[in-house]
This record gives sequence, C-alpha cells and structure tokens, in this order.
Amino acid sequence: MSGPQPKPFECPEPVFWYLVGLIATDGCLLEKNWLVNITSKDRSLLVQIQQAVHSRGWISTTRGSSGNPAYRWELKSKVLWNKLVQVGLTPRKTLTIGALAVPDSMFKEFFRGVIDGDGNIRCWKHPTNGRTQWAVRIVGCSKPFFQWMQETIHRLWRVEGVLHEEAPKPATRHTKYTLKYGKIAAKVILAECYYAGALALDRKRVLAEQCATSVVGWSKSKTVGDPERWRSWKYGHVFLHPPARALPKSNDIDPAAGLVAERIPLWRAGVAKLGETHWA
Repeated sequence: MSGPQPKPFECPEPVFWYLVGLIATDGCLLEKNWLVNITSKDRSLLVQIQQAVHSRGWISTTRGSSGNPAYRWELKSKVLWNKLVQVGLTPRKTLTIGALAVPDSMFKEFFRGVIDGDGNIRCWKHPTNGRTQWAVRIVGCSKPFFQWMQETIHRLWRVEGVLHEEAPKPATRHTKYTLKYGKIAAKVILAECYYAGALALDRKRVLAEQCATSVVGWSKSKTVGDPERWRSWKYGHVFLHPPARALPKSNDIDPAAGLVAERIPLWRAGVAKLGETHWA
C-alpha cells in the first residue's frame, strides 16, 4: 500500500516561470526534504509569492550574504522541486547553471524574476546633455547561463547587450560576469518584462515603469534592431544649459554635445533633432 501522495503544486504559469528566474538567482534547491527557498531583503516580495502560490510555504528571518537582515521563503514540495530540476535548476547551481528550458512565451516572466533577484536598474542624469540615462545589469558567476540569456534576448527582442568579465579576486576566487543593457535597450527589456499586474519587486517595478515611459533623444540605436518599437515612443532633447550661439573652434570639444565640433550640418554629424527642446 502506497503512502500519502504529495499535494500537487499549482500556480499560474507566469508565476511559476517568474519563480524559476528568481530561484536561478536568489534561491536554491536543497536535496534534503525537497526544500525550495528564496532569500530577499524585501519581505513584501516574499508575501506576494506566498499569496501567488495559495499561501503555501513559510517566511522566516535570516541574514543575507552581506550580513544584513533578510527574509527567506521556504516550501517543501517534491512536485515543485522535480519540476524545477526538469527546467534545468540544480542544487549548488551558482557556478554550474546553464541554459534553462524556458518557453519563449514565458521568457519575459523568467527574466523579470532574474532582474528582481540578481539584477540592478540604474537611473542617472548625463552630466553634459541632461538626458536621463538607464541601464539594466545582471551579475553572476556562470558564463554559460549569461550567454544563453544574452542570446535569447537578442533572438526574441532584437536587443544587443554587453557581457563583461571580471577576473577573480582573492576574496571570491570566482570570475564574475555582468550582462549589461543600456539606454534604449534597457527601455525595451523593462517594457517587455514589467507589465500591469505582473508579480514583481515593487521598487524595481517603479523604476521599470519610469524607464518604459521615458523620453527618447535619438531616432536610431545600435542596440535595438526593431524599428517598430520606436513608433510609439516620445522624443525630446534635454540639455542642462542652452547651447552657445557661437560655434567652438575646429577640433575643440563641445561640452554640450560630447563631439568634436566642426562646421557641418547636424544631419551629417549623425545627430537627430527630435521633438521639443527642454531646458532643465
């Protein structure tokens, strides 16, 4: 006579693939007792997860990698554990994780989980032209995993990113990889991943929405290959100070444009005048 069967793990498919991205970066699988856990300094995110999986699992207080207070959501589920292994996740995955079996239709859910886990959304003002700059960065230690994400993003969204490699330091002993998408590429990715009603870390959702609705200052981009994305975007030039009327001498650096100033038309210099000009 067989023993009690494990309860089926049920949750909406977008929630499951978000969890895959979050576990791939900020979570782990423990072979003992089929335990799945996610650690975060944002308890509100773990509460959202608990609610999304029908109040299963428990939340406890712990310490993050830096020693600061953090929280951990844990769930004992053989069904979920095996499902995550089938996708490609494993215990002690930090250095070994590679390509995962994520459906194309669910990649935006997965990558939002990755950003919420080990990602960073940065926003700052350019010191010379006054434009708001954006960047999305993901940090980790497995090159195959980062190469797979970079290739998938390019294939699905026609967006280019840069994969940086940092040599091991004595304290870490592991090579660190950073996948970075800047400016317009970040706008595309964040608009795809953070949509209304999606399960997400609140503070990153706010930044993502700001980036997705931000003004664009250029009509062309070397990092975004789909021109259709530009049609609905708002354009405008923003400068810290009105540009001087007199052109600088030849071969001088124009601090407002960041280009070598020459007496040539703007269209020949590759600079597009778009929309309104705003003075900050």
